[in-house]
Amino acid sequence: MDVRNAVLSWQYAERLKTGIIQVSKMLMSLPDYPKEERTGGKRMLIGIIEELRADAETASAATGNADFSKVAHSLSEMISLTESSQFGLATERAGEGVSAATTAAQKAWEVLHSHGIL
Repeated sequence: MDVRNAVLSWQYAERLKTGIIQVSKMLMSLPDYPKEERTGGKRMLIGIIEELRADAETASAATGNADFSKVAHSLSEMISLTESSQFGLATERAGEGVSAATTAAQKAWEVLHSHGIL
């Protein structure tokens, strides 16, 4: 991985980790919503997860890093589980997405560190 790719990977990975953690927190709170508000909340969360998945797909294409494809896959599973109101399982998939993004960030950090950038 060259320095340019490492910078891109670092940026995408950190942004994806943050977004997935935020969505995970929202998923955990959704069962506590009043019943009449859950459908709208679920639709909004799915929209946010779809945007994160698009970012992961862009990161994969831009960097060639397969870890971002794993993030996108985890996000796709989160969408399916959220659609079926399996919020606990969706949160578990969020952990898998964070793990894959962390792996991408670690690889990028190693390159950036070896060049004295971080």
